[in-house]
Amino acid sequence: MPTLKLRQDTIRSLPFIGSGSKHQCIYWDSALECFGLRVYPSGRRTYVYSYRVHRRKRLGMIGRADVLVLEDARRKAKALLGQVASQQDPQEVKDELRKALTITELVEAYIDNYAKLKKRSWKQDESFLKRLLIPALGTRLAMTVTTADIQQIQTAQGATYPASANNFLIVVRKLFNWAPTAGHLPKGHPNPAVGITGFPKRKRRRFLTTSEMPRFIHALEQEDNEYAKHALWLLLLTGLRMRELLKTKWTDIDWDAGTLFVGLTKNGEPLLAPLSDEALVRLRRIPRLANNPYIICGKLPGEYFRDLRPVLRRVIQRSGIENLRVHDLRRTVGSWLAQGGTTLHLIGNVLNHLDPKTTAGYAYFQTQQRRDVLTQHANKVLSYIPEQSRTGADQKTVSVENLLGANASSLPPAEPVPRAIIPGRHFFKREELYELVWTAPVSEVARTLSVSDVGLAKLCRRAAIPLPGRGYWARVESGQHIGAEPLPPAPAGLPALLRIRGRESPVS
Repeated sequence: MPTLKLRQDTIRSLPFIGSGSKHQCIYWDSALECFGLRVYPSGRRTYVYSYRVHRRKRLGMIGRADVLVLEDARRKAKALLGQVASQQDPQEVKDELRKALTITELVEAYIDNYAKLKKRSWKQDESFLKRLLIPALGTRLAMTVTTADIQQIQTAQGATYPASANNFLIVVRKLFNWAPTAGHLPKGHPNPAVGITGFPKRKRRRFLTTSEMPRFIHALEQEDNEYAKHALWLLLLTGLRMRELLKTKWTDIDWDAGTLFVGLTKNGEPLLAPLSDEALVRLRRIPRLANNPYIICGKLPGEYFRDLRPVLRRVIQRSGIENLRVHDLRRTVGSWLAQGGTTLHLIGNVLNHLDPKTTAGYAYFQTQQRRDVLTQHANKVLSYIPEQSRTGADQKTVSVENLLGANASSLPPAEPVPRAIIPGRHFFKREELYELVWTAPVSEVARTLSVSDVGLAKLCRRAAIPLPGRGYWARVESGQHIGAEPLPPAPAGLPALLRIRGRESPVS
């Protein structure tokens, strides 16, 4: 290939030299080594540069000669060759873009090469990606997708289905975590699904209560589909997941040991489920079909029953029960076992939980049981309160004599008045307070009750209780017999008990 000093006025006149269309015709610049002009048979001209990095010789294109000025092309070539001197490959980014997949291609690779091989829930992943991600971003290069793109899809889905939006976010995050390890994205490429906040989760706590159970059973016994009816009964008796039960076969039952072998469960572990006597009785009542190995037979020959949800909807509609799902029958088993005193460890073993926290989420209790334990707790707390201060304790008898002592006046003693003694708070019937203020001076009564005489006098005026006038008690001490003013009718709206607050309980 010829070498000459490239000039702006001559680059358009340099001819193509070669024997065929695939031959490379490059005029190398004598002013800058490894920089040249490539001429194509069609007459097209581009600036190129040649370099060797990581024991690999490469030819890179800078730009078209009809767009770039020669001096600008030289400056770009110097910058690119400077990267080569630092052991960097200037065309690495172009190579990555050339190999980059679109979102549609990346999803297909993820489903075929990862999800189907390693995830039992791969169909759910495929559904989320094909329903939500591909319609919005299917033609985009996967490496150009941003966090804002994913958040827009998640927000739109979450407006109606927040739980589905959260699951979609989990699947997309897994997709972009897998892509770099599989070589479909550069190492260290940021995951666009990271940093997006999911919608608030509400943990489901629904289970059948003792009041709902009779109605549920009555409605279940009216179900026409015999296999579906037996299946719901077995879910209620065993606590199995719906798919685990529906896929079991007659050969999985050990009648002597009373167990049911469940192959691959949700947590990836095989399960030998225990069967109660009632569950074994229910299994014996299920009719067997000669051409079907499954316990719960479906409509098609040799197939199992596919979905119990439509059947359950009919049952709860007949029973009048609302908001009940198939999985809530499993929660019912865990909850009722916990109510019976079964340990969480044993419940987790029955329900095949690997994490004790999962079992704790099934240990719900009936409302009456919660009320009972709160009542026991309240009684324990009240046991530390003095007997005379406890609400509902035996009421202490208060009379003029035990309140004012032996110096009570000459009025005939009143009948003992029962009332609860509450520290700093005193309750009187109107007639009782009238008797007190005409038995001893107001100041003495107030001091005994640990209240102010002004407050006691105000209470008497509000209740229309007359008070002894000035000089009354002096005349009584001199031996004069003066009768008390009669008690007028009570004002309208006056409560039956008059209350006055003091600093401490009355002196007895």
